Amino acid sequence: MAYPNPIIRYRENNREVLRGVTKDHRVGRFVLQQRENETGKAVLDFTDVLNGATITAAVTDSNIDGSVAVSSGQVTLTTTGLGMGYGDTDVTVTFSDGRVRIEKLRYVEVNGNWRSDYGWTYAS
Repeated sequence: MAYPNPIIRYRENNREVLRGVTKDHRVGRFVLQQRENETGKAVLDFTDVLNGATITAAVTDSNIDGSVAVSSGQVTLTTTGLGMGYGDTDVTVTFSDGRVRIEKLRYVEVNGNWRSDYGWTYAS
């Protein structure tokens, strides 16, 4: 991946700590960079907000293949097969106490960025 070991860590009061990830508030998704022929792994870390609960996770994807594994309050999202310059994943995390979070991630080509007014733009 363009950034090794991307992590989204969830904190109390709906705060997030990001490493190797940005958040695009226009589309409501976390954005990560990945090349088409790469296998990427990103960690969604819920350990600080578990409050004694356990979690399960499921993923739906578009233009990319995603799978999830859960261990000790962390969801590891593995992605392959990025197509058409970007791919979206929605990770549904269900807590044993009834809470549900849907985390939306967008994977883009390295140095590529989607703009609604111009389409794909690339750094020169």
